[in-house]
Amino acid sequence: MSRDARTRLLDSSSLQQTVERLEHYKFNLSVLPYFLTSMKKFRNSNDEEIHFTENIAEERNLILISGKTNSILESVQPHSIVLIDGPLVGGNVSSYIVAMDEELRARDCIPLYFVKNSDSRLIIDTIPELSTEFNSDFHWAACRLKTSSRSPFFKYTDQYKKSNTKVFTYLKAIFGFTERIEMHSMTFEKYHSLLPQLMDLLAYFYIAQGDRNNPQVRPIAVSEKYAREGLRILNIPALLARLGFRPTINQVRFG
Repeated sequence: MSRDARTRLLDSSSLQQTVERLEHYKFNLSVLPYFLTSMKKFRNSNDEEIHFTENIAEERNLILISGKTNSILESVQPHSIVLIDGPLVGGNVSSYIVAMDEELRARDCIPLYFVKNSDSRLIIDTIPELSTEFNSDFHWAACRLKTSSRSPFFKYTDQYKKSNTKVFTYLKAIFGFTERIEMHSMTFEKYHSLLPQLMDLLAYFYIAQGDRNNPQVRPIAVSEKYAREGLRILNIPALLARLGFRPTINQVRFG
């Protein structure tokens, strides 16, 4: 066999291995659950896509969080660092997120949660002089943290449901706003030795993103761009109009 023939065989084998790896890590770039909610059941309606409820906002949130957690669990590979936009514990969806978090940890994944807007006062309410000086924990972090620094790690446990527990820190990797990084307390305990490297990695992602007006880790910022572009291409308002739906409130200000 000639050298050229061997090279072609090796190239073909390498290509096949690359394709297999790509197939192994294949996942959905965008997930958009579709559903309708109503407070009044239509007569003789058997449409399973209509969710009848007395609390439409709560039902919508539960549907969306269920879609989010299922998509993450279906897509994430074992031994991954998972960057998730939104809090670990908060409101009536906490049980969904905490259950997902437990499953990810069982796969030897490290789920980390990122919050950029919150009125939480968990830190300042524990120190009287801080509670009179600052409006929120974010206010405190913005004023007290220097660029390229973070706060200590703090732990919070829900007094009513002990499984809703988290460890969090505030990070200001670049000049601008701070962001809160959360993880389950069991994640903190399991991967404590990796935290210095993880914090350095996250700081790098903030610097790589480089947007001081909207500081985020780069993977989440890129994901948001995909999401916005997907919504633009779908043009849901135009689609609903073609299907005969019409808005009952002025939606221009949400655009």
